[in-house]
Amino acid sequence: MSTDLLEAYRAGVPDVADELVKRHLPLVRRVVGRLAVQLPPNVGREDLEEIGILGLLHAARNFDATRGASFRTFAWIAIQGAVLDELRRLDVLPRGRRDSVKAYESARTELTVRLGREPTFLEVQEALGLSAPELEAVLRSRSLAENHQKGVGEACTGVSPESFAGDAAEDPAQVAQVNEAKELLAEAIDALPRREKEVVLLYYHAGLLLKEIGQVLDITESRVSQILQHALVLLNHRLGRKFGG
Repeated sequence: MSTDLLEAYRAGVPDVADELVKRHLPLVRRVVGRLAVQLPPNVGREDLEEIGILGLLHAARNFDATRGASFRTFAWIAIQGAVLDELRRLDVLPRGRRDSVKAYESARTELTVRLGREPTFLEVQEALGLSAPELEAVLRSRSLAENHQKGVGEACTGVSPESFAGDAAEDPAQVAQVNEAKELLAEAIDALPRREKEVVLLYYHAGLLLKEIGQVLDITESRVSQILQHALVLLNHRLGRKFGG
C-alpha cells in the first residue's frame, strides 16, 4: 500500500479516509466473515463491518513501516482486534471457539488436580482426544482472545507446546523469568525478516490457518509453511543464544 495514502490520511486530507476504506473493504469483510461463523442472527454482519472499518482506520493512524510487517498484516490484526472487542462486549463470541476453549480449560484443571502439577501438552491432547494441530488451534484461539491488544511485538507469546506449562506461574521468581522470556521473544520476533515476521504474527497472533495466511499475503500455502519453518529456526537460534543454548 502506498505510504502517501497513509500520510495523507494522517494529515487529515479530505476524502482520503474513504479511499483507504474502499481499498481495504474486502479485507474487513474477510475478517468479519471469518469471525462471524455461528453468531446468533441478532448480530448483524454489517454492524461488525463498521467496527472493522474503525479498526482499519486505527491501523492507518498507528502503522509504523519501520517495524517490518506490511500494512495489510498490521491492518488484519487491528481489524480483528476491534471486532473481537465488540463481540466480547456483546458476549457473543463464536460458540465453537468459546466451547473449545472452555473444554480445554476444564480438561487442564481436572488434570492439574489429578496429577498435582501442570499437565503437559500431550496429556491435555490425549484427554481431549485432539490431534496436535487441533489442540494448537485451540491454544491460538485462547491466546487470541487474551492477547490481541498487547501489540504486534508480543504476538506469539504462550501458544507453543514448548511454553505450555509455564504460563500460570505464581512464584515471583518464576513470574519474573516468564516476563523476561516474553520480552526476549518479542525482541526476537521484531528482528525477523519482514515476511517471516508477518507469517508468525498471522499464524500465532491472528490464529489464521496456513491457507488463510497465503490468501492474505498472496502466496501459496506450501510457501507459507516454508516461511513459518524458517521463522521458527531463526527464533530458536536467536533465543538459544540468549539462553545459552
